[in-house]
Amino acid sequence: GDIVKVTPSSKVVGDLAQFMVNNKLSEQDVLDKASDLSFPSSVIEYLQGYLGEPTGGFPEPFRHKALRAKSSERKDLEDAGAIFGRPGASLPSLDMDALKDSL
Repeated sequence: GDIVKVTPSSKVVGDLAQFMVNNKLSEQDVLDKASDLSFPSSVIEYLQGYLGEPTGGFPEPFRHKALRAKSSERKDLEDAGAIFGRPGASLPSLDMDALKDSL
């Protein structure tokens, strides 16, 4: 059959739901044990900001616990791999003319 297509954030939700069901975890279990659980990579990447930042920010203290950051301070989150702002904003500009010439 056809591969089911979902948005990246929908994949994160599905991966987290499957993780919780497979490990018989309640919402409270996830919140209480966040620093000890091995979350799916899509969940970690989401919390690191790879898909951007949700309106209102990420839920704390869940985020810093899941990322195993020392705290919810920006420096500690950056040390745990979190990015801030729009993903890709820190990439260097692409010279389209040079790229075209190289093709």
